[in-house]
Amino acid sequence: MKRTILVCVTAVAISGSAAWAQDKEQKSAATAEQAPAMDLKAMGPGARKPTNEKQTKKEVQEFFKKQEEIEKKGDFEASLATYDFPIYMVTDDLKGVPESGEYTREAYAAMMKPMFENMPKDLKVTHKHTISVLSDSLVSVIDDFTMTQGKQKVTGRNTSLLVKRDGQWKWKTMIEAGWGGTPPEGASGGAQTPPEGKK
Repeated sequence: MKRTILVCVTAVAISGSAAWAQDKEQKSAATAEQAPAMDLKAMGPGARKPTNEKQTKKEVQEFFKKQEEIEKKGDFEASLATYDFPIYMVTDDLKGVPESGEYTREAYAAMMKPMFENMPKDLKVTHKHTISVLSDSLVSVIDDFTMTQGKQKVTGRNTSLLVKRDGQWKWKTMIEAGWGGTPPEGASGGAQTPPEGKK
């Protein structure tokens, strides 16, 4: 009698176990059908790995050299041609309140031309760029700079994003502290981040 009960209990346990396993397999199959595994190499950073970081960094360094040449000449129109408009700028004010804004070519030119044209002749700026290549067309740059004018010497840091558009590197986003609430003469409103090299 005991043996018969044991056999029956075992049969029920095996049957239930098989049903549970089958149910689990069906749920797993349904989940797999609903959400197929993502191919991480077919999208996002996995699909856009830099093909030649050394070459890209060389191109960006050449871009900065050209920026210095443009600034020495005081050619504002040539400077505007190095931006991929609309551009995005971020800063904060002296109380630490962040400000940001998107600028068209016209808005940026109206805001920055007075500062560009009235830059002190004795102002000297040096840069140390740290370039991070995100892809063949996206580069992030940290700039540790030093500004010297007379006996004044100031060091600072900013960051920017460059994009490669039609084979040319251009500014897309610039972030630098402390320009909020201090528009250049003749300008009004928005984040007042100056162009790179014009700190």
